[in-house]
Amino acid sequence: MSNTFSATDGSKSPPQGGFQLPFADLPRLELEKLLDDVSARAQDVLATQGRLRQLLHAHAVVASDLSLQAVLQHIVTTARELVEARYAALGVIGEHGLLDEFVHVGMDEATVERIGQLPHGRGILGLLTSHPAPVRLADLTAHPAATGFPPHHPDMESFLGVPIRIRDRVFGNLYLAGSANGQFSAEDEQLTVALAATAGVAIDNARLYQESEQRHRWLTASTEVIQRLFAGQDAHPLDMVLRVAQQTADADFATLALVTEPGQLQIQATSGALTEQMLVDMDMSVAGQVAQSGTPVLITAPSGADGVDPPTRIGSVVVVPLLAGDQIMGTLSMGRLAGRRSFTGADMNHLVGFAGHAGVAMELDRIHADRQIQLISNDHDRIGTAINNHVVQQLFAVSLGLQGLMAANNHPVFRNRVNSYIGVLDTTISSIRTAVYGVDISPHLTPSLQDRILAAIDDHTPALGFPVTTTFHGQLRRPMPGTLADDMVAVVREALTTVAGHTNTTRAELRVDIDGDLITIENIDNGTNAGPPTHADSPTTPGSHIEHRSNNLKHTTTSDGDTRLTWTAVIPRQPPSPDS
Repeated sequence: MSNTFSATDGSKSPPQGGFQLPFADLPRLELEKLLDDVSARAQDVLATQGRLRQLLHAHAVVASDLSLQAVLQHIVTTARELVEARYAALGVIGEHGLLDEFVHVGMDEATVERIGQLPHGRGILGLLTSHPAPVRLADLTAHPAATGFPPHHPDMESFLGVPIRIRDRVFGNLYLAGSANGQFSAEDEQLTVALAATAGVAIDNARLYQESEQRHRWLTASTEVIQRLFAGQDAHPLDMVLRVAQQTADADFATLALVTEPGQLQIQATSGALTEQMLVDMDMSVAGQVAQSGTPVLITAPSGADGVDPPTRIGSVVVVPLLAGDQIMGTLSMGRLAGRRSFTGADMNHLVGFAGHAGVAMELDRIHADRQIQLISNDHDRIGTAINNHVVQQLFAVSLGLQGLMAANNHPVFRNRVNSYIGVLDTTISSIRTAVYGVDISPHLTPSLQDRILAAIDDHTPALGFPVTTTFHGQLRRPMPGTLADDMVAVVREALTTVAGHTNTTRAELRVDIDGDLITIENIDNGTNAGPPTHADSPTTPGSHIEHRSNNLKHTTTSDGDTRLTWTAVIPRQPPSPDS
């Protein structure tokens, strides 16, 4: 009897040693492969579900904040984690078409400091700006648009870039480099594109919130300036207006200039870093254009871009007109250092609104002050007329009566005594008139140091025969102890007197600089010294203001052959009060 097992009828028990089903090798291999595929696909599904959960988490993180800077930082951090990249960055495109802001993760502070300037959006980074579409590269250094890395920059090969859009405008670009898997996959690209879409919405919401907060800050600033101008409690109202505007605009430096005469713009207040450099490089010409046209100007030129030399350190500048109705009173200029976010059109519009409010308030304050002066002047005239018609006339009548008494008595002693009484009455009448008509009707309008120096220059201009080019820098509105302000004005007068004594003089340049506690007055003219200065016209006359307080005076000649006079003084520090 056969000892085989039939798989069809099951009539026999299998042998004790076990057995295998007689399947063919090929069907078995196909089944194993199918099972492996199913397992692999199940793993892919699980991995995809995990990445989708990461994407949902990234969406929640990005949309969890309304601070624009916090949102930008969340985007680069979550993007880096989502696709397992070593480096991630987000570049914000400015109105000049280059990167205005660069937020990054993955590099330590020491490396960032060694690299120096952040990128402006050229090479591979600029490729997304000119062609806003996803870019995925296995080796970014092999791309034709690659321009290489700056010194100390870490090596990067794999690259993934995706534009971030807000409605129909590209806000910036999301950059990823150094995939942990060697290269970025198509799935990485799809996830990053999805994250960029959410990022655009979150950035838009954050910007709208930021603009709302900015609007509130500017309205608060306008209200503060108007209230303080009308209260009249600030000794230097222009400095107050400039300070409030600079703080609200988050600017690094600022100037306020007023139109003193048709075609002339004079700086009245300065604040912050690089003020002198801004005035020389761009402010005066741009401010002059704004003062003439009444149209605000926004300059967005980051260092190293558009031909601007990086060492200038000047970044974005906005200049707006100070308006009082249709009248252009002057200009208000704000600036930021290179490397900071540039001013935007919204920033300029806010500053325009503030300047309009401040200009109207300044004009109303001026009109109010003029009216007060007119009222005081009218009272002054009324009082003077009353005194002249009553008191002075009565005194004059007494004087005439005394003169008539002298005709009745020719005794010398009597005549001398009556003449002395008449002299006293005449002196009294003159003193009353002098006191009445010499009353200061505007005690609150004390001229500033800058005004006094300009007045001294105006006094000497006819003798010179040409205008003096004058430059002010520093805190000229700073209170000067003792007679130091008088000394400065006297030095200017004596220096210009010396210039008037030179021959063939056609040009003079005066610079007044207060840097910290150091005062410098420098005068340069192209005249010829007629000879050694005499005591009558020399600014170095012993006891004169130039040598007063042991100041330093230097006579030198410039490389062009001009005569230079430099006077310096140190502002003494006030001793602490006994109660401090």
